[in-house]
Amino acid sequence: MTFGGVIKSYGVGIRRRWMTGLTQALSAAGAIWLVTEISTKVSDTAEHWIKDHGNYYSAFVLAVSAIWFLWHVYEVRSVAFNLPTTDTRIEIRYGDLFEESTDWLIGVGEFFDSDVGHVVSQNSLHGKLISATYGGDTMLFRALVDNALTGVKGTRTQRPITPKTKYDIGTTAVLARSPHKVFLVAMSHTDPETSKASSDVPTLWNALRGALTSVRNHGNGAPLSLPLIGNGQSSVNIAPQHLLRLIVLALVDYGRRTGLPREVNIIVPEDCFEALDIREIRRDWRKR
Repeated sequence: MTFGGVIKSYGVGIRRRWMTGLTQALSAAGAIWLVTEISTKVSDTAEHWIKDHGNYYSAFVLAVSAIWFLWHVYEVRSVAFNLPTTDTRIEIRYGDLFEESTDWLIGVGEFFDSDVGHVVSQNSLHGKLISATYGGDTMLFRALVDNALTGVKGTRTQRPITPKTKYDIGTTAVLARSPHKVFLVAMSHTDPETSKASSDVPTLWNALRGALTSVRNHGNGAPLSLPLIGNGQSSVNIAPQHLLRLIVLALVDYGRRTGLPREVNIIVPEDCFEALDIREIRRDWRKR
């Protein structure tokens, strides 16, 4: 954690939780005062010490209160909780999905496109996957996807560019990434003329269910990492906080019904830091 990151965490945390922090600071001061009152009532030595060292005592109270305030307002960069009634642990943290030494779950369009720069944005996770993991070799990526989708029913379209076959939302292609896997799930519709992607909440929900089924069938229980899926080029047009709640709810719903890997990580981008309150998500599910 850099010094700039610490300052940013305090800046966001103070804006969000200054009232809670102040309440906690006053509670700490009140607790010290209560102990002091009891001590001075039962001990003359304690009473004389407080009178003789009033400045030190006041400084101590202020220091404890300030520390307690800072502790409660600090905006954390990761949280974790156990998924109720299961042995799955979910962690939410800021970072780079491609630095995770786990299986990855990434959302793509219903055509599983491979043309980076034209159809697939080079700034999307889909585009970065092709560029970083497969060396920008679109032909290799296309071959791996086609092989993974062998035997999967698709719908042939009159799309003017290739590929022309689209797949149902939730269809998942499992690609090898030794020693891990990449689960590519169709989570958005693609306009056949403009290639513009679009999605919504029901579509995302169905996509996650399809993807998690594939993870269960082919992941062998290996740790899984996924991004804030639906927040990129095919945005479902809801606030990041609500989107994160939706993803967690989908994980909880599927995990309780069918089961998930013991370790599931949601890796959120740094540019969502001021828009997300991950402590709230942890608080909600720790109560259950």
